[in-house]
Amino acid sequence: LRALSAQQLCCCDATCKALHAAARDESLWRSLCEQHWPSGPNLSSCRASFSSANGFAHLRRLPRRVIDVVERKDGPGRRAGQRDVPAQVTSVDADATRLVASLNAKGGAYGEVVCLSRTGVRRWSLQLGRLLKDVRIVGEHVLALYADTDWEPKLAVVGANGALRGQLCSLPAASAGVVPAGWGSYHGLAVPPSQPDTALAYSVSGCWCAVDLPTGATLLHADAGHLGSPDAEHYSLCADPLHPHLATAAWRAGARSWLGRVDVRCGAGLQALLCTRHSGLLRVGAGREHRVLTSHARCKEIEVWDVRGFSSSHDSEHARSSQPRVEAWRCAGNGPDFDFNDGVLAAVSAGAPGTSFGAKLHVFADAPRRIAADVPLSEIVIDDSYRHTCPRGIRVGGGTISLIADRRRAIQCLVAETSVESVLGIL
Repeated sequence: LRALSAQQLCCCDATCKALHAAARDESLWRSLCEQHWPSGPNLSSCRASFSSANGFAHLRRLPRRVIDVVERKDGPGRRAGQRDVPAQVTSVDADATRLVASLNAKGGAYGEVVCLSRTGVRRWSLQLGRLLKDVRIVGEHVLALYADTDWEPKLAVVGANGALRGQLCSLPAASAGVVPAGWGSYHGLAVPPSQPDTALAYSVSGCWCAVDLPTGATLLHADAGHLGSPDAEHYSLCADPLHPHLATAAWRAGARSWLGRVDVRCGAGLQALLCTRHSGLLRVGAGREHRVLTSHARCKEIEVWDVRGFSSSHDSEHARSSQPRVEAWRCAGNGPDFDFNDGVLAAVSAGAPGTSFGAKLHVFADAPRRIAADVPLSEIVIDDSYRHTCPRGIRVGGGTISLIADRRRAIQCLVAETSVESVLGIL
């Protein structure tokens, strides 16, 4: 049995009583955990982790917390000297011990990075510049993409205790003639998991910038011309999980949505191209090896594409004819927002098409067992899809699923708090 893969071992576990008894040996599963979950299993039983997509399959049994990220400043509890400017959440990220969010005050009065514990208690906050677009947890530190008081785009590193460790660099202007000048709608950050010392900042106008985090040096800056599409809009980008020098760009051009492979080591343009045959691309994200995922505004499916099937020809007609779609995961509503990490795909979708009522949380996994689970989010009464205006409205990591509920609140689903006894009891 020790020579079997995780998928084969799961099959043996469900074959007969003799093999089921033999497969209960935890040492068989423990050796397979590292390759499936680099950050470790969420449950103390490795066998239970493999049977439940690392605990996420029991979505309806997992505890959820609603966290007020934006502090209420009205009433007797208001702190002295605090500016009475309403703020809203723009991004979230989480690990095993904390939830980090970025806030923006309306009108660009200030931006703020907030760190909260798993219980929702605010650990620290740091005002940073005028606009905060995205935050990412990199090791013990927090990487923040923001605009300073002169609207110049910058990257900064915030320490685990909330102290500003340093400003890495000032990013090149994302586009000329943009007001405010220089900010140019830099929209989000992408950090390759295989090389966390490199960050990619991208803008909705089709520009991106690669930054070396240890030195703060700008490795490369490319403008929208490398897309080869003058009417490109709603540009986004995700880093390849295994090849840090490669990334997948996504954009809309007219009535079509496109995916392209770019090499961040050079500004030579696209290496491969694909038309998704949809009109309203919303998200692109990295999946397993050689896979990228997309969602579209008028589609319930999260589609999985094999990047090796992209067309190497820049001829748009040839790119439309190639369809390397591997599979699709179907959600309850159109335009799902999603995130993939540690073999688990989490997605949040709105209610039925044509309505704004309710929201549903989904979890999908394809290895070693194919699993799909969902749960209605009763905490969200009316879902206005505000998450789509943020770099990413949902994150998976550290045994948690964290998502933006609305402009003031976040919801966190905690896998690590599930008792192993209750999980094993329903296997």
